[in-house]
Amino acid sequence: MKHLDSDSTALTARANSRRESPRARRRRTPPAGVAALLRENAELRQTLAAMEPLRELAYRDALTGTWNRRFFGERLAEEFSRARREPGASFTLVIVDLNEMKRINDGHGHDMGDSVLRWVARFLEQNVRAYDVVFRIGGDEFAVLLPSTAGEEADCLITRLRGQLGVANTWQDLPVGLSFGSATYTDKDADDLAIFRRADKAMYGDKSRQRELD
Repeated sequence: MKHLDSDSTALTARANSRRESPRARRRRTPPAGVAALLRENAELRQTLAAMEPLRELAYRDALTGTWNRRFFGERLAEEFSRARREPGASFTLVIVDLNEMKRINDGHGHDMGDSVLRWVARFLEQNVRAYDVVFRIGGDEFAVLLPSTAGEEADCLITRLRGQLGVANTWQDLPVGLSFGSATYTDKDADDLAIFRRADKAMYGDKSRQRELD
């Protein structure tokens, strides 16, 4: 009986298959254009995955290993766009400049200058929060992007960085000086460049105050 039941089931399936209309079969099978598009999408994903190491190289600073100015421009624009879209969203940009870089290069050589830049990059990455992003954006200039961070919180972070720098300098033969400037997003900022200018101006103000104290 089991054998007869199996034969009957198979005959029924074949009969149903023959009764299926061409339109139903077409609904189950993607059109040639859609199938080609799906294949192209799959190939594109594979290509992008293969290119990821190259993208990493394109966005990394060769000397310090931090993110470079190209990636900084993209991330700053993304944060600005997000803050514009989302009510109540904010972020802070911190500009960090190495003091007396020319004196270091002239007095100790460019190899020492490069070593100091690498040290500053590590210092910043080790002392900011896990979700903050450090960039080298110029010869002796760095930027730290603080997502979802208001001005008071950014000020606390800068104060902590100054304290950690003082501690680190007690163990170094060549003390390092850093100047900091920050700007927090407001709806009065016309674009991301406006935030950068405010942070950069604040950094130069800090540098001037430090010179007056020396």
